[in-house]
Amino acid sequence: MVIFTHKISDPKGLHAVSASALARFCLDNPCRIRVSCKGSAADARQLMGLMKLRAKRGDILEFQVEGEGQEQTAQALKTLAGELL
Repeated sequence: MVIFTHKISDPKGLHAVSASALARFCLDNPCRIRVSCKGSAADARQLMGLMKLRAKRGDILEFQVEGEGQEQTAQALKTLAGELL
């Protein structure tokens, strides 16, 4: 399992467009990916689960990536999070 964090810098936080792009990336990936924020967690493939995290600017997201190719997936996800959030 690979675990990493990302601090949200986007003034809009984890909004619908960024959550949708994140979920789309995760749907196309065979790894199991979970996102946690402020004590809540969501399957990163579920758009509504991501939205329910209500992550705002300055919040820390914790990503857990597990499965075949997890290192490569985590690296790609770090890059994506940096671009989106």
